[in-house]
Amino acid sequence: MTSKFSLPTDQEPKVDQNALREFAAGAAEHRIRHEPLPWAEYDPADSPKYSISIRVNDYHMAMLRHLAQQEDRSQQKILRAILIPGLEQKAGANAGGS
Repeated sequence: MTSKFSLPTDQEPKVDQNALREFAAGAAEHRIRHEPLPWAEYDPADSPKYSISIRVNDYHMAMLRHLAQQEDRSQQKILRAILIPGLEQKAGANAGGS
């Protein structure tokens, strides 16, 4: 016995690819709009407490050393001044401006 909701087994269901893409995009946007951003609970003005390391080549290390010397600032402060605004811009763009 077959259910009245069963698809015939000799036919593949027709899928509208554009409708499927729109559905998936809408689902992702719905999730993004309704979930709090992971950093929303933290104060951006808090003092830094984490340290990370990144790998750079000789070319970029020479740039960093030069900038630090020219600006009479630490390499860490140079990187932070570049990294934080870039992170915030990228995160804002990915969160739909939220």
